[in-house]
Amino acid sequence: MVIVGVDPGSTATGYGIIRKNGARATHVASGVIRSSKAASHSKRLWEIHERLEKVVKEHRPSVMVVESLFHANNSQSLMKLSQVRGVILLLGEKHGMDIYEYSPMEIKRGLTGYGRAEKAQMVFMVTRILNLPELKSSDQADALAMALYHSHICRMDGAAE
Repeated sequence: MVIVGVDPGSTATGYGIIRKNGARATHVASGVIRSSKAASHSKRLWEIHERLEKVVKEHRPSVMVVESLFHANNSQSLMKLSQVRGVILLLGEKHGMDIYEYSPMEIKRGLTGYGRAEKAQMVFMVTRILNLPELKSSDQADALAMALYHSHICRMDGAAE
């Protein structure tokens, strides 16, 4: 099973793709889609859609995991983030993926044992589990963490292996 985790953001959207084979998860691809802050929000949404769709078409994941909304600094940020999530969820549906949403606290607890783990702890666990030398961005690490968490949940539930 190929799983894509997506960490939505209006200027930086992280993605991470893993392949799950039994209990083993391996890194396939990951990165960050960066949008210009000078571009209009609608242009940023389009860019996120186009670039993420290119990744999806190349790697053909069957499962998409997206971070659920938990809070935002203000209502404008919340609206923009909601729109980014909408574009991402629509893309998942368009490509026939099973879509799952988990809270950041749930993912942190699942990977580190502590729901309020620091970013550095998450990056460490992701690089350790996937045997990666380093990750350039916490957005990328968060996206891979989502995919890993879901692969662990599937193993525990015995679902879709």
